[in-house]
Amino acid sequence: MYLDRDQMLVVLNALPDPVFVLTESGLYAGLFGHADLNYYHDGHDLVGCSIQTILPAEVVDWIMEHIQEALNQNGLIKVEYPLSAQQVKGLENQAGPDGMIWFEGHIQPFPQLINGERAVIWVARNVTPRKLLEEQLLEASQTDPLTHAANRRRLLEVMQVHFGAFRRYRHPVAMIMFDIDHFKHLNDRFGHLTGDKVLRCLSDICRQELRENDLLARFGGEEFIIVLPSTTAEQAVQTAERIRNSITTGIAREMGEAMQVTVSLGVSELLDSDTSHEQVIQRVDEAMYSAKQAGRNRVVRYSLAE
Repeated sequence: MYLDRDQMLVVLNALPDPVFVLTESGLYAGLFGHADLNYYHDGHDLVGCSIQTILPAEVVDWIMEHIQEALNQNGLIKVEYPLSAQQVKGLENQAGPDGMIWFEGHIQPFPQLINGERAVIWVARNVTPRKLLEEQLLEASQTDPLTHAANRRRLLEVMQVHFGAFRRYRHPVAMIMFDIDHFKHLNDRFGHLTGDKVLRCLSDICRQELRENDLLARFGGEEFIIVLPSTTAEQAVQTAERIRNSITTGIAREMGEAMQVTVSLGVSELLDSDTSHEQVIQRVDEAMYSAKQAGRNRVVRYSLAE
């Protein structure tokens, strides 16, 4: 004995993930499944509507492109995409998860024409927990766990990208390297836990002084590097001076006047003669040590004469 039509609908609507039938022109011809409202919104009212009338134009273009790809290949394709109920007209007030949802879509041709049109079956699976975990793991792999600044690996990746853009477009990129003066003495006097607190406080102060597209990275120990895109060395010197003053006053304010912390900073920028991003790192390192040799608690811009 085979299942009848009504029984088949019961089975289809019990599926945990939504199954859309979309025509080549973008019509919602059918929707089944997505029984768990903790993961999906109830979109059955979409059937009979066109995606052009309920979704943003950029989302419509993307969906139509992948419908055509599945039809042209006459086979299964897989995609990942974010979508929220707020982007779908008619779902704004429906029960379901809040915020952006990440989906894994499985798209394959429907075996029959629907109202004379080719169509696809589009199964959308909620993979938001996995995407959030991936983002957390990526963040952890690129971040210093103590200061929450970027780590050395992330710094070198970003510098490689900036160097490539600099070689092509000659947009200026400056760099600042600094470390804490007499940090070993600070650790010996106050203990390593206090030293760690100083590093965290210093990192927070720097972030407050930087732009959104600037990068603060912990280079190692008490050494930090700041990458300043669209910035000349002359402009970076002004930023470095501001940071130097903010660190001294900010740490004293946060940790007490007895905590006198100063930093020495070196500044340079990418040069037309550079063949790799390592060269600007070498220059700011030399400039920082020149600042230490000149008495510490100061900014030194690298000079080609050095």
